[in-house]
Formats: sequence, structure tokens, C-alpha cells
Amino acid sequence: MQKMRALSGRLIREIYLYFTIVGSRKTGRIVFFPWTAREGSSLLRVYFISNEISKFGCSTLVVPKQLTFFQRKKIVKYFNPALVFIQSSRHSLNTSETAFGKPYFFDLDDADFYDDNQREIIIDLCQNARGVIAGSAFIRDWCAQYNDNVTVVWTGTPVTLGLRPHHSDRRPIIAWAQSAPLGYRGELAFVRDLVKRLRARGNLFTLRLYGVNNQADREELEKTFGPEQLLEMLPTMPYAKFIRSLYDVSIGLSPICYESEFSRGKSFGKILAYLDAKVPIICSDHADHAAFFRPETGIVTNDPLLWVASAEALLSDPQKRARMSNAAFEDFVNRLSLEAAARRVMDFITQTIDRTAIDR
Repeated sequence: MQKMRALSGRLIREIYLYFTIVGSRKTGRIVFFPWTAREGSSLLRVYFISNEISKFGCSTLVVPKQLTFFQRKKIVKYFNPALVFIQSSRHSLNTSETAFGKPYFFDLDDADFYDDNQREIIIDLCQNARGVIAGSAFIRDWCAQYNDNVTVVWTGTPVTLGLRPHHSDRRPIIAWAQSAPLGYRGELAFVRDLVKRLRARGNLFTLRLYGVNNQADREELEKTFGPEQLLEMLPTMPYAKFIRSLYDVSIGLSPICYESEFSRGKSFGKILAYLDAKVPIICSDHADHAAFFRPETGIVTNDPLLWVASAEALLSDPQKRARMSNAAFEDFVNRLSLEAAARRVMDFITQTIDRTAIDR
């Protein structure tokens, strides 16, 4: 406990020093409250976005999740931000009260309103926010019941530097990059049936699965899909390593089955990594997939027979895979990169709150 208090005290001193030395050099102050540490959605939608927005001339600060209510209050008092950015309601302190009277924006990229413990908190956050930033059209439509100013900002990611291997040099690998394949039984069954149909038609390929971290899961997946020599199972790994692992993949799968209400809140997920690695994608016609992909950039369908035909065509034609993945990569940079997401966030903020008010 003493170590935690000492750490929190040091964080506050470092934050205050930042405001004094760096913050005073910039106009516009925004405080961000993430729901967790520098990982997952908080990394992409808060820490990275905060850093990008600072390039627009704003002074931004992400408040670490471990600070208490009163420590948050001190920071808001010292910094005196023009607005507060609250991400998700999963952190117990991420409520409208935590804005401490400042105008705030609420960011939601999961269907957490299906959680009985969070629904009323989310409704309150939506109702009192100057604007709501949703991770998908489905989230937007739900939030629009409680706020007239809602926009969609798809989660963006930094674009990896360097060349990607051409598809003529890639192995016949089909990847399903679900982080926990056994946790999504509907999608698992869909992929199993796809693999069975493709193999019945004589297609030779390796199915690669991710997030397989123990022997019990390996054994169950081996029984589900068949001979081990046609199945490759990789453990959970750091994001950068994960992207590099996709450099030898020919096709990426992203099925979505609405087996639970929370699945309706999904957006692009691992599709971001496929795009970055220039892996052509076959995905379900759910979430916002059809709003992003064009026929030239990806296959979007719920028809299992089209999944089979598309996978077969792509496996046999590396040039087609290269054309599709290159076109998709260009759209990825323009619409799903970190820079694109930050610009949309900043535009939404300045359209809602006069920039002169932000700059005070």
C-alpha cells in the first residue's frame, strides 16, 4: 500500500512538472481518462490518440488508471483543461462526475450497455456529454438514443514501417486471428466447416490459429480441425510480433457470429493487423465491414459458399491476392490508421466546441 501511494504521489508530481514545462508551451488542454493501462483499446483509442492530437497544437495528458478520485480532481484543478475525454465505463471512476464540471466527450467502442452493471452509467455518460464517439455504427445508433451529437471513429492503429513480402513468396496459409478461438463457438464452427469444404475440394493449405496457450486447447483444436500437419497453433504474442507473423499468410478470416449480444459491438479487431500485413481478407457482412471494404479490397459476405469460392480463388492466384491487399492497404492508411482516427476525433471535438474555447 505504501509503495502504491509513493508511486501515485510521484506520478502526480511528474504530471504537474509536465504541465509546468511542456503544457504551458501549447494552447488547448485536454485530459484523458482511459479505462485501463497502455494496452488494448486504451492504448489505441486514448494513449495513441492523445499523442497524435498533441501534434495539432493541444496540450494533452492521459491520467493513469491507478490514480484515485481525489488525485484526478487535483490534476483537473492544476491543469484546468478545456475539456475531458472519458473512455468507456469499465473503470469505476469513469463517470460523468469525474469530469468535475468540465465539458467532456465520452468514447465507447464495445457494447457494454448490455452489461446490467454498466448500462445506467453509460446512459448518464451519454446524456451529459458534449459529444459521444462510438467505435461502430451499431454503438452509434444505441448511443444516439441519449445524445444528439454522436459520431463514429473506427479504432486506428500505427502503420508498420518496412516492406511486406509479395504474395508470390508467401506460403498457402489461411489465418484465423481470433485471440481466443475456443471462446467463440459459433465462429469456430463456421471456420471448421469452411476448412472442411476447402479440403474436400482438394485445396492444400495450412490453417493458422492464434491465442492457443496451453496443451488442453491444442488437443481440442486438433480434434476439431484434423491432422496436425495442416494446423498451426501460435500462442498470444506482442502486437508487433503478431503483425510480423502475418507476413507469410495468404488469406485472413474474420467471421462474426452474433452468438451473444456483445458480438454486435465488434468492429475491425484483428482486421487491422491483416490490413497492415497486406493479407487479403474474407469477412462477415456484419459490424462496419461493408462500410469500409470495396470489391477491390476485400470479400464481405455471409454466404458460406462464397467464402469457399473466394478462398479457393485467392489461394490459387498470388497476383490477385497482391492486388487486393495493396488496394486494401491504401484504404487502411487513409481511413484506419492512427493519424486518420486522430484527425476524426479532433474534427469532431472542434465542430462541437469552438476551437477558441479549446485554446483558452
